[in-house]
Amino acid sequence: MGLFDDFDAVSHQQWKDKIISDLKGKDFDENLVTPTEEGFDIQPIYNSASLANNKSSTYQLSNKNSNWEIREQIDTTNINEANSKALLALKGGANSIQFNGEIKSQNDFNLLLDNIMVDIIFIHFYTPNTQDVKHYLNEYLNSKNLNPSDVEYSVSFDYLGEYLISGNESLLANKNLNHKVTINGVNYTNAGANASQEIAYTLNQAVEYINDLTQLGLSNSEAIDKLTFNLGISSDYFMEIAKIRAFKILWKMITSEYGSENTPYIHSQTTTYNITAADAQTNILRTTTEAMSAIIGGCNSLSITPFNNAYENPSDFTNRIARNIQILLKEEAYLDKVNEAANGAYYIEELTDNIVNSALTIFKNIEANGGFLNNIKNATIQNSISHTHTNRLEKYLTNSNTLLGINKHPNKMETAPETITSKPYNNPSITPLTPINLANEIINQQNAVNV
Repeated sequence: MGLFDDFDAVSHQQWKDKIISDLKGKDFDENLVTPTEEGFDIQPIYNSASLANNKSSTYQLSNKNSNWEIREQIDTTNINEANSKALLALKGGANSIQFNGEIKSQNDFNLLLDNIMVDIIFIHFYTPNTQDVKHYLNEYLNSKNLNPSDVEYSVSFDYLGEYLISGNESLLANKNLNHKVTINGVNYTNAGANASQEIAYTLNQAVEYINDLTQLGLSNSEAIDKLTFNLGISSDYFMEIAKIRAFKILWKMITSEYGSENTPYIHSQTTTYNITAADAQTNILRTTTEAMSAIIGGCNSLSITPFNNAYENPSDFTNRIARNIQILLKEEAYLDKVNEAANGAYYIEELTDNIVNSALTIFKNIEANGGFLNNIKNATIQNSISHTHTNRLEKYLTNSNTLLGINKHPNKMETAPETITSKPYNNPSITPLTPINLANEIINQQNAVNV
């Protein structure tokens, strides 16, 4: 005899009727239904009926295992400094290093990897000179009597993404078959895109790459296998979990149209969009929940933005704090012990389906109107994201939305340091997609009103 055998099943409608009764005349939709930026409503209750015909039951979303790479990202402008930072990160618990930037010689490459045991960590290079770096890597491995098959590595670049954020048209000539392509969906998040926009435009960009690579001679499957993804993670906890899951579903839907089966490799990176310069330690709370969203959503690797990123270059200490967040989530919260933890959660499953439908509509509209490249040249994508940001900013200014430490519980004793802003390309051929610091915009708008 089961524990609940003596209890009658309660339908969704019965729950809703009970809630309406308890509201004592207040409107159900107005008080309890939450509209989203993505264009659908969040209901106050979900039950097993939410799983009927749910797309997650059709598509395999789990990774091969529940572990993930703790990835530290390091700039290569100063080779010796980059090597020191990498060694410190590895000593501090990272098991994955991503070097960002150009590497100009074999000697620089060797210095960059000095004392790094590349056969026991994950090593990644995001660089515009991919062919040179692959050559340097092969030479380096030969000198260490290592085969490429002994090393977990990638060499990648995103020439379309870099073109989008700089407007430098010469980047479009950087097409070749010899490297991976990391599509930086995080660019959209950092500019203010909502969840559906980010994954839709990332997928439009992926289709553009597939078309480019097949024109260069690759098969559909070969082109698809060259693509990896870097998705930004913001602070809407459940939405971000569902976003990664929705992305996996949509990617499987799209690749099946090309006659290919591909499980996407997803790196996640916490956004710089909501990193505040005022009361900056609150960013530690934000990035912790964002990291949890990425992990539970099913990322393969994760980088966390240090809490002081908005107003200064991160220090060894702030990098350590960011790294330790992941170590705590792995070693003390045991988030690496359960694969596909969100599976069967009524609310998350429903959110996943809603994002799939919302993002698919955006994706199809872009494809129907000429595809990714045409829609960044005519600024359709940039304007859409700007519109989302403007609407969101208005909600923060009217306190409809909350950013802790900025429009909720601000530290009145503190003067916020000036934030770091990106420098766009001097003569852009398109409207660049510019990273935005939301907190700084809120403060500037509030100060303008108070003058």
